[in-house]
Amino acid sequence: MSQESSSNVQDGVQQSKDCSRDDKTALYIPKYNWECITDVFVEACKDLELGELLHDSTFGLFEAMSAIEMMDEKMDAGMMCNQTKRPVLDLHTSVDTGLVKVTGLTYPELIGIMDSSLSCMVTWLEGHSLAQTVFTNLYLHDPHKVEDKPLRTFCLCMLKIVDLLRDRINKAGVYEEEDFQPLTYGFKMGGDVTDVKVISTMKEVEEDLNRALRHLKGQVQEGNAESTIEYQQCGAVCTRVKFFKGLLSMLVALSKDKCEGVPQAKKLISQILEFIEPIRSTISLGIVPEDREITKNDYPTIMGFDPLINQRLLPPTFPRYTVIHTREDAISYVKKLLHRIDTATAVLNASNIQEVFEVFREFSDTSPCVVSRSILQLMFLPPSRKVFGVHTLTDFLKDSVRAFVMPPVLSPKAHTSISVEVKQYVDSLMTRAVRPICTVLQVLGHNRARQRDKWAHLLDDLVTLQDEADKVDGYLHQVQMKADPSHQLGSSFGTWVLYYTIHVMLAYTLSGFELELYAPYEYHYVYWYLYELLYSWMYSTIQRAESFVIEHEAYIANTQGGSADDFQIGSEGDHSVEGARVRKKLKLKKREWISAETLQSIEERREEYTSTNMNFKQSVRADNRNNLVATEEDDAAHRSKNNDLHFINKRIAGKYSKPEMPLRDMNVRVGVM
Repeated sequence: MSQESSSNVQDGVQQSKDCSRDDKTALYIPKYNWECITDVFVEACKDLELGELLHDSTFGLFEAMSAIEMMDEKMDAGMMCNQTKRPVLDLHTSVDTGLVKVTGLTYPELIGIMDSSLSCMVTWLEGHSLAQTVFTNLYLHDPHKVEDKPLRTFCLCMLKIVDLLRDRINKAGVYEEEDFQPLTYGFKMGGDVTDVKVISTMKEVEEDLNRALRHLKGQVQEGNAESTIEYQQCGAVCTRVKFFKGLLSMLVALSKDKCEGVPQAKKLISQILEFIEPIRSTISLGIVPEDREITKNDYPTIMGFDPLINQRLLPPTFPRYTVIHTREDAISYVKKLLHRIDTATAVLNASNIQEVFEVFREFSDTSPCVVSRSILQLMFLPPSRKVFGVHTLTDFLKDSVRAFVMPPVLSPKAHTSISVEVKQYVDSLMTRAVRPICTVLQVLGHNRARQRDKWAHLLDDLVTLQDEADKVDGYLHQVQMKADPSHQLGSSFGTWVLYYTIHVMLAYTLSGFELELYAPYEYHYVYWYLYELLYSWMYSTIQRAESFVIEHEAYIANTQGGSADDFQIGSEGDHSVEGARVRKKLKLKKREWISAETLQSIEERREEYTSTNMNFKQSVRADNRNNLVATEEDDAAHRSKNNDLHFINKRIAGKYSKPEMPLRDMNVRVGVM
């Protein structure tokens, strides 16, 4: 039996605590007291017949597959350490042997370590594990052992950044296994130091570097060539310290309650973006890996990094080879990430669900990364489950319904709002609408490939909500007829729910093109379905919502003391915010800046479009009818049915009258019908 194994086997094996010292390598190598059980196992299996298996309730299929995979070089990721000839050393052993420095690091070494750490973090954010990316940096295993102040502070800052990113992504819950791996493998994430302490320490390091820069600048002015190179290297380190300090400060600001830190985060994003190009231009100043053999499991790294250091921590599964991003790609990724986060802050300008939905949909179309998607989700709905950390979900949905269809039931001065029972009906519907409407936004936060299946499951919930909304509309209609029979209420809540249901159906259908699920011969079916059904329903729904707004505005203005101002949202009083975008083409008559001539031109174009569209549909129907009739004619001629052929020819000629058919009366006399 091999004397190397995965860590999962070591728990059940008696091992000695004694370690011997190898004089050649001067390394402490642990020794294990393995006991071979092969003979015992073979002897126990003699009692089993051919094809017979021994089954235990605590040893099922999962355990059996794990047992088969363990210690297999092709199946167990932890066994990849056996395929390298060099020793794998931890931080303490590396320091003792002098392979890793913890004090007196030069500027090129600091630049290389910072840039490589950023590359590892970016690789982790793209779906790889922490053990194979970020924590290949040995300094992060125990930052307090590092005596060099800039490096120690940087390590603590990096741990805080990783911890905040992991916390944001976990709380948002919009990632899949291919997007992100949240496991920390038991590593400490700098919990013994607060975020504020780390930021203040980074500021102290920045001040120290600025003093060093001023000193080196004086030597450069004296004409010292060596000082010129050192001045550039010191400036590059200072820029990176400012960059990582700003990145940590931005994440801390975004984690504040009620989105209070978003304005500060936007300012920090602008400052961080200014450091991108200086960092990119000084990447070459850092140390680079030495040239040596490259394999799938091992690759050259700089001082303080080892790709196999955490290989024993991985579960016994298929090896997943991790390719660390280059330093140039990493800084480009961070630049795009910052721009996406800045774009996500636009959701705070939304005043209702419709505007939030538009922001989420446009953001999802850009295929953003898991970090920016998570931050957008938490901006809208933080862990407190209040919109922007302030408004309750039910109140926010009510404001959205007011803005979209303006139902009189939500007006304080309308007759139907007087009844307590009516209020309970509406509140119950809004409470039930919270989950499916929020799920719509959450689905938009997942990656594009996963959204299609989630849209399909969401349609079931929206159909149930649609039925409940129709029932509420029916009940409100009955109450309204008793209070004021001269005015009938439309299906306001049903129209509002139908609007989002159609959007989900459109998203589900269109995602098939993006995922290349449709065959070419299916395109005309799909396009017909989109044009004749979904977009047609969407247009009629928007028109119906517009007509409801006009009718309800007039009704509220004519009721006792009522006015359209009853639908003011917040302090702005704009009751048409939700419908402004989807009804802007239908409300031109309310725009004071549009002249009468322009309105007349618009109406003429609408009439022309309606007439052309009608003629087009009639032509299509006629072609379809003639095609079907001609097909029937061919079939009749093929069957030699002259009578059927005669009737078909008359239909083609436009003679639809029935032929005179002879009838027989009860006395068997022939008559004419």
